[in-house]
Amino acid sequence: MQAYSLDLRQRVVQAYEQGRRTVAEIAEQFSVSPGFVKKMLRQWRQTADLSPLPHGGGRRPSLSARQRERLRRKVRQRDDISLVELQGYLREEEQAEVHVSTICRALREADLPRKKSV
Repeated sequence: MQAYSLDLRQRVVQAYEQGRRTVAEIAEQFSVSPGFVKKMLRQWRQTADLSPLPHGGGRRPSLSARQRERLRRKVRQRDDISLVELQGYLREEEQAEVHVSTICRALREADLPRKKSV
């Protein structure tokens, strides 16, 4: 999702500073949420800058790079291993308590099979 333009951000703050309208009215006028208007006002007061902030980075992976590598090695050694068995392996060998869907995603990212072959 793209950040709102600097021009829009400036117009929102300027409209509020004119003091004639409420946050809800300004939000409706510019087709943004009241939360966005409040966020821009807070950012303006704290930094005097309305430039978009960098992305926060998101959630850290549940499995470390080392754990993902050990998982890949285990699947290459035993290509018919099930996700539940891999979950047990990670619990015992790596002390990592993760859901099978996390293991499935890690295998998909590594281009490895996620199911036993028939």
